[in-house]
Amino acid sequence: MKKIIAALAAALVALFSCGAAFADAEWDAFVAEMESRMKIKEEGEAAYTRIALLAPAGSDAELFALSMNAPSAETRAAAGAALVKKWFPDGDPANWEKVNGFMSAGSYVPRQIVAVNALYNAVTALSELPDGKYAAAWLMTRFASTSRAKLIFIDSMPAPFRETLDRLIAETGMPGAFETTRVEGPWPFVPVFNGWVRRERAITEGYQFLDGYGGAAPNGPYAWDRAHGYVYKVYDPIELDVDSD
Repeated sequence: MKKIIAALAAALVALFSCGAAFADAEWDAFVAEMESRMKIKEEGEAAYTRIALLAPAGSDAELFALSMNAPSAETRAAAGAALVKKWFPDGDPANWEKVNGFMSAGSYVPRQIVAVNALYNAVTALSELPDGKYAAAWLMTRFASTSRAKLIFIDSMPAPFRETLDRLIAETGMPGAFETTRVEGPWPFVPVFNGWVRRERAITEGYQFLDGYGGAAPNGPYAWDRAHGYVYKVYDPIELDVDSD
């Protein structure tokens, strides 16, 4: 009997010791996450602004190309951050719905989609810099503060950016809901104009409709086939008798 009691006592001591160690580990993880969140809040925006000032001179098209293809992460981050500063009102991705129009006269490339792609370029490059990951997290938390951004640009995204986002969340403890149900589309995801498409087909195939100013909308005269990287003008057969193919 004494041996049984001793064994039970030893087991309880071991159990409480493990529980304390587990609690300590949980607490340490919680503290680390809170520290990361504070850095995002207190350092992220300032780092983003500072890095944007380092962008080289160039046109919007040149900066976009640099944000994708510059050899160094520093140049890619600066070019992308500068475009976000310029294209989003107040330099804040939360204002993405105020970006509208097309990239140039006669163009069917929506400025809003290009701006979000530039944002993702900036986040990708910033996340690769020791002093940039909290800036990247700040940009994404601001962008995801709107439910429509989550629905349109986060619930569906290209695989390369999903990988960036997962890494950024793991490294910074970035708060917010960033689930993606459809990993699809080319990278970059700026669409190419591909003519006309029937409204019925656009609905059936799950295209994202755009309004007359190129902004994401429940319905409209344009549609974005994000899976293949095309943008179309939309028509109803009763209005126009042409073959969409």
